[in-house]
Amino acid sequence: MDWLRACPANCPPLSQVLSAGGHHYFTCASAVERTRWMEDLRRVVQPSKDNCERMEHILSLWVYEARDLTPRKSCFCELRLDGALYARTTTKQTSSAGAVFWGEHFDLRSLPPALQLQLCLVQEEEGQRPKCSTISSMAIPISDLAAVRQPLEKWYPMARDKPTVPALRLRGRYCSIRVLPIVQYKEFAEYLTFHYRELCATLEHSLSARDKEELAGALVRILQSTGKAKAFLIDLGVAELDRFDEREALIFRENTLATKAIDEYMKLVGGPYLLATLSDVVAHLYSLKNSCEVDPSKCALSDLADNRHTLQQLCEEVFQKIDRSTHSFPAELNEVFTAWQEECQVRGKAGIGQRLISASLFLRFLCPAIMSPSLFGLTPEYPNDATSRTLILVAKVIQNLANLTTFGEKEAYMSFMNSFLERNSGAMTTFLNRVSSPSIAIPFANYGDSIDLALELSILHSLLCDIFSNLEECAQGRLEPLPTILCALQKGMPVPVSVQLGPSTDQRGTGPQKPGFVPPRELGKHSPLIKSQSMNNIPKVRSKEEPLAPSPHPKANKVQRTQSVPTQSKAARHTRKLGSAEHVAKGRDGRGPWPGGNSSLASRGHPKGPLTGSLPRKPTVPWLRHSEEAAAAAHGGFGAGQPLEQYGRQMEEIQRELTSAKEKQRLCDEHVERLAAQNQELLEEQARLRERAEMLCKRLEDTESCFAQLNSRLSAVESSWKKDREKLQSTEERAKDLEHHLFRMEGDHNQLLQAVSQMLGYPGKQSNSLQRPLSGPLWVNKTANGKET
Repeated sequence: MDWLRACPANCPPLSQVLSAGGHHYFTCASAVERTRWMEDLRRVVQPSKDNCERMEHILSLWVYEARDLTPRKSCFCELRLDGALYARTTTKQTSSAGAVFWGEHFDLRSLPPALQLQLCLVQEEEGQRPKCSTISSMAIPISDLAAVRQPLEKWYPMARDKPTVPALRLRGRYCSIRVLPIVQYKEFAEYLTFHYRELCATLEHSLSARDKEELAGALVRILQSTGKAKAFLIDLGVAELDRFDEREALIFRENTLATKAIDEYMKLVGGPYLLATLSDVVAHLYSLKNSCEVDPSKCALSDLADNRHTLQQLCEEVFQKIDRSTHSFPAELNEVFTAWQEECQVRGKAGIGQRLISASLFLRFLCPAIMSPSLFGLTPEYPNDATSRTLILVAKVIQNLANLTTFGEKEAYMSFMNSFLERNSGAMTTFLNRVSSPSIAIPFANYGDSIDLALELSILHSLLCDIFSNLEECAQGRLEPLPTILCALQKGMPVPVSVQLGPSTDQRGTGPQKPGFVPPRELGKHSPLIKSQSMNNIPKVRSKEEPLAPSPHPKANKVQRTQSVPTQSKAARHTRKLGSAEHVAKGRDGRGPWPGGNSSLASRGHPKGPLTGSLPRKPTVPWLRHSEEAAAAAHGGFGAGQPLEQYGRQMEEIQRELTSAKEKQRLCDEHVERLAAQNQELLEEQARLRERAEMLCKRLEDTESCFAQLNSRLSAVESSWKKDREKLQSTEERAKDLEHHLFRMEGDHNQLLQAVSQMLGYPGKQSNSLQRPLSGPLWVNKTANGKET
């Protein structure tokens, strides 16, 4: 086997093994299983990995975006070290401007020594047989990435001496870490295990946000490997609670070592939980083609109602997945949250405990994972603008639900979600209580990843050396003997001081003193390097200045005869036999030393611990053997004179137990058969119910289609009725106008009749001829002098 390669953190759990026989790919159920398999394979290849000095090479690279590419083409970027392919980005289509954004992070560890990093832009040609062709490539010397302590971000042109060439925006760092044998980190690990409180309290106010993140991450991984991570997180949470005593709203909302540590711890132990809870939901959100924008200033009013309905459904789906995820919730986080809740209750602040848990679990873990799923390994692809906006809106609603608050005037366009928040606030409170309560009824998931403790200790050693170079002398003095330990490790010399294994001097009176460094109880769940031996059994490396200590002379044991018995009286011999039998019985029960008074006999080919009653250990001294047989005969033991009868009784007892076990097995088989029959009936009932549900769904679809047709017809009738009504109203108004006009014409007619009557010479009364309506036209002639005839 030449080397192992792993996909980056945001890719599926796939590993590649390079050997002389070719390439082999292995897929795992999770990233944790992949990491554990790779670590086990490395230890098979190099069994003495922890006992020798080695160099570890790590590359951390962000591939952000590319520009000046061919528009509307699919391309990806390959990462190679000295020509060997190690990773590649997802395939994305360039925009009309020739730009493409990836935003993918690659964390490659356990690399072989390399001289340069090659990045190749590859374009996929469409067709029946898609082909990949390299557009351009460039090489970055590894020395440029290793020369800076912080990752360097800039644009890298893919070619030189050309006016327009593609360019990549990258941010990366290459580290070559010298890892010493694990035995030389003994004092360093012991100091971190028992004095992390003093270290964090002293360095809290003198570190930048990036240094806090690196320090907290290294401490969490180291203490997780040694079994102290939960105590570390509990202590930091309690310290954070005490520090913000009067400012409860700021708990876990600042860049402190506590917040960085809980972030790293939740990512470390909560990765499988996050994948099981949110992977399907995130995939569904990525598959949506339409936006869920609900801000009226950013979307059309005609789409607002549909977008609101879609957002409500998505938020309901996400919260239901979270509410039903208790079975995969990490047991370590449950213990930490439970301890925080208990500490808050002791301080009389039970309400703050829920806020503390909500701020850590939702504000710093679940909601950021919803907003940026590619950063948490939920998907390798960076979301587009529409999907990113949908993720932000969903995360905003879930965060308000976790805070048990509603939307106010600041975000009035989200007020339609207040009904959802009020309806699910009780379920959110129940969920927070479940994950922060000790319950044996809920099968929480345990952490099963592996950590290279020697590598993490070396990384933390380098980080602390950089921090201590700018730290004040008084602060370094308060952390002694840590500076001495760091200096000795940097020079590769034995540590000349011993570490106090327990609480500090000012804490000894407050509680019982802690024991020395002990390995974790369940070694299989922690670092593989402690599988062979615990750090407590590792001898300290002798300093060059220390003289060889003379070996202590073994204490002379009293010589006992083995073949002859001293002359004794019968009474003394009987007393001696009884004492020897009691001594053997006492050693057999585990409450006294081994026969003969030499405890080293257990380490010379004999099993340690108490002897079993079925197979007693026979002493090598003859008279003690005879005494033991006599005592066993007196008490009915195996040394009695009738061993066959005892074996017969034991066989009868075993036979009865076997008969009872067979009867229990028969009952269990019958019970299993009944359960299988019930299960079959339930499956048949489920199938019938499913068919009925499908039939009802089909009928519902038919009813909905019929309803839609009736609704469309009703809409047409309503529109026609509105038009006819408008016509009728216009006709009525026109008739009224004609009626008014007729009234005016009749009045004009009467006035005209009166005027005609006056002109004809009948001013007093009207003639009968004039009183009748005119049957024809009336002609009036005017003479030259103006008179009418």
